[in-house]
Amino acid sequence: MLASILAILSVRFFFLAPQYTFDPGLMGNEALRRFLLYGESIFLIWLLGSAQRRAQERSRRSEGYLADAQALSRTGSVGFTAPDKNMFWSTETYRILGLDLRTTPSMKKMLERIHPEDRAMACRAFYCVTEPSEAIEFEHRIVTEGGSTKHLRICGKAEQQVEGAVRVSAAMMDVTETRRISASLRKAQSELAHVARLNTMGELVASITHEINQPLGAMKLSANTGLRWLNRDTPELEKVGASLKRVSENATRAEALISKLRNMAKKGEFEAVPISLNQIVSDVIELLHGEANERGITCVADLDTDLPLVKGDEVQLQQIAVNLVMNSFDAMAASLTHPRQIVVRSRNRADSVALEVADTGPGIRPDMQDRLFDAFFTTKSHGMGMGLSICRSIVEAHDGTIEAFNNELGGATFRIALPVRSTETLEPSATSRPTTFNAEARIG
Repeated sequence: MLASILAILSVRFFFLAPQYTFDPGLMGNEALRRFLLYGESIFLIWLLGSAQRRAQERSRRSEGYLADAQALSRTGSVGFTAPDKNMFWSTETYRILGLDLRTTPSMKKMLERIHPEDRAMACRAFYCVTEPSEAIEFEHRIVTEGGSTKHLRICGKAEQQVEGAVRVSAAMMDVTETRRISASLRKAQSELAHVARLNTMGELVASITHEINQPLGAMKLSANTGLRWLNRDTPELEKVGASLKRVSENATRAEALISKLRNMAKKGEFEAVPISLNQIVSDVIELLHGEANERGITCVADLDTDLPLVKGDEVQLQQIAVNLVMNSFDAMAASLTHPRQIVVRSRNRADSVALEVADTGPGIRPDMQDRLFDAFFTTKSHGMGMGLSICRSIVEAHDGTIEAFNNELGGATFRIALPVRSTETLEPSATSRPTTFNAEARIG
């Protein structure tokens, strides 16, 4: 507008006397004055029309860029005044819902697309809101007309308008492909973790064989002893019964050990269940008992008996504990520090449960601190450098954290922290064994 006025004044300045520039009414020639004013009006209308066309063109370009961005990111826009007024869908929203562009936007159409199992939750969270909300964020599934299932992520807000109505607006993202890629990644990580477990079991084969042979040898000895008591002229049935009881106890011990090994070797999908980290530590220390004896290392279990449950995959969490303890074994292999000792601690924090593995080895060199959890980084001559990287992936998949630091008196500590499942704790009788769960039980 300002440019138009300046243009008109410039024309007057060059073609009229100076006194007529700002007030053409002073001109004596009425016809010339009318012609000038009509011409200026037409020129002004043309300038305004040109400006409007340019603004419309910019708006169309912006809308085009926005539509392209929404299509590339698979994100549509949804807006309505609760409960079902002034409904708006962007073009990408139509595509996500699998509806024709000629379809009139309505709440009914959206609700019809929601997966039956998610409908009640989705209504409460977004589609049927009646109160203002600063942040709305959740995921749900829809079923298209062709029967395929899509996963949608909704991010929006509900604002109270001046007239009292609640205006809801949100971005609707199609995260189906992201879900598929995440599932593929989890599968690949699971397979890699499985290979790492088998590799660890290969390293432990000698000590594992020894651990299994112990109860088998005890069973054989007890059985032979029972036979001798039975073959006497007067069978000692009470002593035969005691021998058979020892056979049964050692068979149970061997069965439990084989079960732990089978769990470590099995290949399966991630399965999150309530778990006691104390039980994980107990199983791992029992599993590595022979290896610790062979290396002359003492394992101390310093476990908090009032420990909440965590939610996680038992096999994967056991793999982390085995890996951290085995790393400590290797760290102390050339150490002359005495006693060579590993302390496995569990602690109850405000909103998480911590598991620590501390050793008396040489500690972590400063130049290695930032690379410990990188893939293919290792200080071992026989290592692949994948153990700690896999541990970090597993911990992060459990929404936890992992860190490593040097101890004040020497050695290093690796700590993982996992979110608490609930405020419930296991009873001591269900979580502890006398040889493992005492405040400081020595194994090895």
